[in-house]
Amino acid sequence: MLARVVFPLHGYGGIERHVFHLVTHLTKLGAAVTLYVQTTADGRVATAEQFPTAGDGLLSVVQLRYDYTSPALPPNSILGRQMNYPWYTWQLGRTAAAAVRQGSFDIVHSQGLCATGYGAIRVRDPLLRRVPFVANPHGMEEFRTPDWRKWLAYAPFRALYAYGHRCADRAIATDACTQDDLPRYLGVDPRRVAVIPSAIDVDECLGHVRPALRAELRARLGLNQADLALLSVARLERNKGFHVLIEALACLAGELPPRWRWLLVGNGKERANLEAQAHQAGIAGHVTFVGRLDDDELHSLYEEVDLVIHPTLYEGSSLVTLEGLIHRKPMVASAAGGIPDKIFNGRNGYLVRPGDVDDLAAKLRLALAQRERWPAWGEESVRIVTSTFDWPVVARKTVDLYTELLAP
Repeated sequence: MLARVVFPLHGYGGIERHVFHLVTHLTKLGAAVTLYVQTTADGRVATAEQFPTAGDGLLSVVQLRYDYTSPALPPNSILGRQMNYPWYTWQLGRTAAAAVRQGSFDIVHSQGLCATGYGAIRVRDPLLRRVPFVANPHGMEEFRTPDWRKWLAYAPFRALYAYGHRCADRAIATDACTQDDLPRYLGVDPRRVAVIPSAIDVDECLGHVRPALRAELRARLGLNQADLALLSVARLERNKGFHVLIEALACLAGELPPRWRWLLVGNGKERANLEAQAHQAGIAGHVTFVGRLDDDELHSLYEEVDLVIHPTLYEGSSLVTLEGLIHRKPMVASAAGGIPDKIFNGRNGYLVRPGDVDDLAAKLRLALAQRERWPAWGEESVRIVTSTFDWPVVARKTVDLYTELLAP
């Protein structure tokens, strides 16, 4: 498994958790997994013991240096990534290729840009091409940004993404509704696209809920007195669309219950702008910027709110959407990325045109008018997640893909 980061070694983000859950659930199905990731910032050496939920299969960890920038340049800034990532993926490819040539692996599976180095080596080596290669590009945010400055800055990443995934025997689309994006953005042959969703671990998510913590959060966030509690969870960045939601809530302010609350969980560079916008819109007294929460706090909070809103402008598969659904919450979210595979109008929530204030306000109004249906929406959401987006299901689909590729 070729990756750069993994939870808990390198943070709490979506791709970190994806890699963690994928490798641990593969081992539960009997796979022997070797995980290649970057070294940690504090120099800790990763061991299999840091993956306590892994199954009986062997899980070993190989770490490679990623950061070659100076201390004055953040390693994951746009410029820092342009310097570090190509070298990291090349060294990763060389290291993995050496092990494949020795017969160590039956399958090579990459995450994100980590396909590029190994792919470039593989296309020139007939021995490596005998071992199936699977690549997952994830959300491909570099292809979706509307900001022309980011579009130009991300040009090298787009080239690396496209090349690396064209080298693979199968490129994974993380949602059925986005499978055409791989031929469109990456030039991947449509016959080589496999749909395997991103997922959540249902038991793990629900296991984070703590009754005492729920009561503490109700008191801390003033939910005991709230008539309606709305929740959004994401990094506070422009592309998450929270400025659009503030405008929509301001339009609806006269129609909402007197003591409505909107809780915004997350940190980011847009916080000051969003706070100022909420004040200017006259709804600051109803808005709480919660900041970052740990897993126990976040999943306990999901249980205390009424409606989850995800107004993103562009998106990958959307872990936040799956979290809201498994907690049986009605959802109003943008029809972006893989979200239309998870939310269906009138069945478990409503989809909104990304960036459209009027449509967001209208869909919120429509959802709020149907509160008596929310329990049924919650049941439908649980069915959708457990049948398609739970990690045991997705890991089995991944093994089935491996088996298909190994059959010849």
